[in-house]
Amino acid sequence: MKKLTREERRRRSQRRQLITYLLFLILLLAWLGSYLIMTVKADRPAMHKPEPATQDGSLPGDDTPATTRCYLTAEKIEENENELIEAALLARSHKLEDVTITFYCCEKRPHICGTGSGITASGRRVTPYVSCAVDTDIIPLGSTIMIEYNGEMVYLRADDTGPAVKGDHIDIAVKEHSEALSLGVQTADIWWCEE
Repeated sequence: MKKLTREERRRRSQRRQLITYLLFLILLLAWLGSYLIMTVKADRPAMHKPEPATQDGSLPGDDTPATTRCYLTAEKIEENENELIEAALLARSHKLEDVTITFYCCEKRPHICGTGSGITASGRRVTPYVSCAVDTDIIPLGSTIMIEYNGEMVYLRADDTGPAVKGDHIDIAVKEHSEALSLGVQTADIWWCEE
């Protein structure tokens, strides 16, 4: 056996160290790869296979009650909310029976319906089919007034007063003088609640 020189022994030692480092690096990469594969598999959602329909055509879970009202349209949801608001308003409202209802117009000229300025006693601009005149001894300005008309609730706001509006009487703003005359004088039950 040949005796190795110092230089050859050093090179051989360096090769062994390099091989050891490479083996360590390969083992580390293998461990890291297996770890990543396991975590990716764990994060994936389980694939769900739909259950087949039963003989009567229904799907499993059809007999389970819904937890949300997803079957309602946006219009139906709004209608339900409006009914709740209406019920809450009626619950805190004062009812007046057989109230005299008259109509005045919003025409912008001085005439029998008013000054034509378009400004109500409350300081708000008169709004057709919303503003109405009231006797403030009975209904305060700013109150919400509800009238049942043709099966629906009509909402008005007590914005104005008038010299002829006394007691259980309201005067509703409409667009034109001819419309105010054609609607004439009516009676109805009303509800009002303060602003």
